[in-house]
Amino acid sequence: MKNTFLACYLAGGIIGIVPLTYISLPQPVHELQTASTPTESVTVSHADYDLSDIKLQSINGLTLYDDKITVERMLGEPVRVTHDDYFTELETYEYPDLDVVFSEGIMEEIKVSGSADTIWIDDQEIPVSIEALIKALGEPNYKAEDGIVYESKENVLKLFINYDNGTLESIAYYHISSV
Repeated sequence: MKNTFLACYLAGGIIGIVPLTYISLPQPVHELQTASTPTESVTVSHADYDLSDIKLQSINGLTLYDDKITVERMLGEPVRVTHDDYFTELETYEYPDLDVVFSEGIMEEIKVSGSADTIWIDDQEIPVSIEALIKALGEPNYKAEDGIVYESKENVLKLFINYDNGTLESIAYYHISSV
């Protein structure tokens, strides 16, 4: 009985994985027939769409999975380390135009000042301005009362905008689960 259960469990796992693997394989480009000219065909490819190469995997070379040692190795010693008065588990490594926030040693957020010259998002250097960031990132996923938000899988990039004077105050990069 135990061996039968194990065999069924393993077979189900293998059979369950194979269709997912097959589905994720690249699919061929299909030829579409147009109503006006049935003999002509139109090729549709990903190049026809404005797809951004930016996946929000890193900011200024840091990922949300980096630890304090990695941050210090990449950026050097912080100018200052501060602790939150109310949330005592929060510790902020302060660098010029960049703060890295840790909660109990785990990275929570990366904040880039709106006064920074540039920001590296993934492998692209982008000027820190509302216009340049929107041009690089495309249409935001949604607009909030204090800025605009981009999401990619589990990562979030929020541009905090002062709508009264139209300035970019800061850029926050954090994990969606921390919202």
